[in-house]
Amino acid sequence: MTWTPPPTPPTGTRKPRPTGVAALRAARLRRRTWWLLGTLPVVLALVVLGVKLALLAPIAATAKDRYEAGEATTAADYYGIQRTFNIVEPWKAHFNHGTALARSEDSWALYDAITSLDRAYDLAEHESPEERCMIQTNLSLAYEIQGDGDMAYADGKAAELALVEEAIAARDAGLPYDEEVLDPYGDGSEEPDPEELRQDVQDWYEYAEQEYATAEQIRGWPDCGESEQTPEQEEQDEAAQQRLQDKQQQAQDSQPEDEGGGGTQEGEGSEGDEQSEASGGDGSEGEDQQSQAEREEQQRQEELQQQGSEAREEQERLEQEYRDLYGDQPGTGTDPGDGSGSGTKNW
Repeated sequence: MTWTPPPTPPTGTRKPRPTGVAALRAARLRRRTWWLLGTLPVVLALVVLGVKLALLAPIAATAKDRYEAGEATTAADYYGIQRTFNIVEPWKAHFNHGTALARSEDSWALYDAITSLDRAYDLAEHESPEERCMIQTNLSLAYEIQGDGDMAYADGKAAELALVEEAIAARDAGLPYDEEVLDPYGDGSEEPDPEELRQDVQDWYEYAEQEYATAEQIRGWPDCGESEQTPEQEEQDEAAQQRLQDKQQQAQDSQPEDEGGGGTQEGEGSEGDEQSEASGGDGSEGEDQQSQAEREEQQRQEELQQQGSEAREEQERLEQEYRDLYGDQPGTGTDPGDGSGSGTKNW
C-alpha cells in the first residue's frame, strides 16, 4: 500500500494563533520588548549623566591646574565642558569659563568671556551678594581688558597716522621723507589716506572709551556694596573706579581734534572762565560753583549710562558680524549650557 503525503498549505496562509500557555508567553514577551524599548532612552540618558557626573571632578581639577599654570585657553576649554548636565550651582562653570577666557586676553575670546560671565550673573540671581560681587568684578575686568586692547590698537593707528602726515608734509615741502610710509608695497599702487586713518583712530578710541564706561557702570552695580567687604577690598574697588575714569579720560583726550572748530569752542570757554573770574567774588559764588559741580556730575552719570548702552549695542553688532562671517560665536568656547566647577579666583 502506498501512502500519500499530506497536502502542502498554500503560500501566505496565516499560522494559527497560539492558545493557552503559548499565548500567555507570547503576550509576556511582547510586553517586555515594548518596556525595554520604552525605557532605553531613559537608561541611556542616565548612563551618560552618570559618566558626566563622574568626570566632573577630574575635569575640574585639570582645569584648575591649567589655569594656575597660566594656560588660560586650555583651562577655558575644560571649564566649557562642565557647562553641560550640571544641576548644582550651574553658574560656577560659566563663571570659570568666562574668567579663564578673559585672562587669556585674546581679542576674540573676550566676546565669549563676556557672554559667559553675563550668563553666570543671571544664573546666580539667588546667590549671596559676595558671589554675585565676584562675578560682577570679573565682568567689569573683562570689559576693561577689551578696552585696553582697543586702546592699544588705536595707539598703533595714531602712530601710523602721524608718520603718514609727516611724510606727506615733507614731500610737499620738497624735503627728504620715508618713501616706504607712503608706498608700503613698493609699487605705487596705493597711498594711505590720512582721513581714513584719522577716522579709524577716532572710532577705536571711542570703542575703548565706551568699554571703560561700561566697566565702570558694572562696578557700580549694587552687589559689591551689599556684600561684606574688607577695607582692603573697598580700597581696591575705589582704585578700580578711579582707574577706569582715568582711562576714559585718556581715551577721550587721545581722539583726534575736530578740525571743524573745536579750538574756537575751547577759546570761548576760556574767555567765559576769565570773565567769570573777573566778575568778582560775591556770596553766591560758592553756591554757583557747587550747583555747577552737581550739574557736571549728573551730566557725567548720564554720559556713562549712554556710553554703556552704546558699548553693549556695539558688542552685539560685532558678535552678529562674526556670526554672519563664520557661523558661530567669537572666541574658542562652545554654546552656553549648564555646568559646575570649582570657583576660579579673580585675576
